Amino acid sequence: MTFDKIHSNTNCDCLAKAVIDTSSEFVRKLRKDTVEDKDFLTHWEREIRPATEDCETICSYKGVSINQMTPEYETQILEKYKTTFTINPKKGAHYMKFRLSKDSGKVNYTPEEDDKSHFNLYKADEFTLEKITVLETVKFA
Repeated sequence: MTFDKIHSNTNCDCLAKAVIDTSSEFVRKLRKDTVEDKDFLTHWEREIRPATEDCETICSYKGVSINQMTPEYETQILEKYKTTFTINPKKGAHYMKFRLSKDSGKVNYTPEEDDKSHFNLYKADEFTLEKITVLETVKFA
């Protein structure tokens, strides 16, 4: 696996604490009822740059925000998705449960104050949607 895209245009080592995780179940909010390439675009890939130069922020822009789905956090994740849907319905009313393959990328546990199940997915350069295993798509709103 290569990560040239993650390392480009920065001196930050975004992969320092990232690991390959093929056993955890993750979720990602979708725009529609089926996953599309744009659902896995990072801010950086969409040409959105942070206002600050600190590595934590830069690395968050280079990663895809995902959540690890566990019984402990399932309700919290669903409430977060419902809240964001209420604020901006264009962001979609579905989420997808999935697992990563060994060559899809690496994940880094990046908990937030109100989101303890948050991870950044650093996609390998060869990442495609075929590198994830879709477990289920759920309509939540």
